[in-house]
Amino acid sequence: MIVGALIFTCTIPGLKSCKETTQKIEAELEFWSIGDDQRAYEPFLDNFQSLYPGVEVNHRSFASEEAYATTLLQSLAAGQGPDVFMISNRSLPKNIAKLAPLPSTRMNLIQLRELFPQVVEQDFAPEGRIYALPASIDTLALLYNRDLIDQAGISVPETWEEFQSVIPRLTELEDGRRIIQAGAAIGTSNRNIEQATDILNLLMLQSGTIMVDDEYGEAKFASSEGVDALRFYAQFSNARNEVYTWNSGMPNALDSFARGNTAMIFEYAGSIPEIRERNSFLNIGIAPAPQPESAKVDVSYPHYWGFAVSRQSRNAALAWELILSITTNPETVSGYLNATNRPPALRSLITGEYANDPDLHVFARQALTARSWAQADPDEIQDIFSNVIDLVNTNQQTPARALQEAEETVTNLMRNSVY
Repeated sequence: MIVGALIFTCTIPGLKSCKETTQKIEAELEFWSIGDDQRAYEPFLDNFQSLYPGVEVNHRSFASEEAYATTLLQSLAAGQGPDVFMISNRSLPKNIAKLAPLPSTRMNLIQLRELFPQVVEQDFAPEGRIYALPASIDTLALLYNRDLIDQAGISVPETWEEFQSVIPRLTELEDGRRIIQAGAAIGTSNRNIEQATDILNLLMLQSGTIMVDDEYGEAKFASSEGVDALRFYAQFSNARNEVYTWNSGMPNALDSFARGNTAMIFEYAGSIPEIRERNSFLNIGIAPAPQPESAKVDVSYPHYWGFAVSRQSRNAALAWELILSITTNPETVSGYLNATNRPPALRSLITGEYANDPDLHVFARQALTARSWAQADPDEIQDIFSNVIDLVNTNQQTPARALQEAEETVTNLMRNSVY
């Protein structure tokens, strides 16, 4: 079925029917990407050039998300944006008015489901229209210090109940409850845990919290499940709790873990090279994110980017051909993933060559269980959830009240959205 889908999308080189229709086309495409060196895209662009030798692709890569977002917004506002650009898996509601969907004659939902994990449809194909496709899917995993885990004589926790039970054995406290060694970086906001709101969102989704209603009319996360998830998260920064292991005065979580002062953190695959650059001697282990003991199905939390076509593009059909070439050809995708050390998005790679990759197999496997939710403005919502955590930690509000106010704020964001 996968091979059939690749043939259908003309991403397998050498097909006569594809070559006959593409060699005659002459055009120019502007392609913007983020986070990777331009050389990582050479396999994609070489493959596309072989199919469309008359098409020139001008590729621009951005290292900074802030610079990328600012430049993209200004360019689109001036009517001079790129044909192909990247959007976060959480940001389709914010960007949908700017995008040209993929014609169903080029790929339908059946083919999408054959090629990609379920979360891609959830994030990028609402109501059956495909607005973006990814080459990689990253997910939140549990990174741990093997040496500290072994010294404590414990097993890596697989459930949140096990996670709770091992925290006291991994945490070292001095008089006055000063933390000498943290069992895990969890419990505070994005001020010192970069992925704080993602961890909280993971807990919410695992608990069955409905984040927004089916009509995308209002937020619904201030439920008993959502409140319980917030309370569970915040307990690890409560000095009166037996699982106390972190507080707002701690250093940046990634720094503390890299220095060997924190036993476990929750991070994405993209952070591993950075950790190893800071401490090449750190003995890092990688495990799936814990699941609730009572869970019937696993749930992981993703953060990734998809390639999309601008509604302003004069060559939208051709721009989509570039994206299909980038995302659905296993051979060229593998070249990109090898160059960037990223986990795959294609099912064939997840269950194939990445099934036993020592660094990436956990992240790859979790893509199959990833779930997320449509966010009207991901940056604003991150700030909202981070503030919720701060309000609870400082006893300014109860978890129920903090979430209720956050729910109202997010609902207002949604009502101003064109999604």
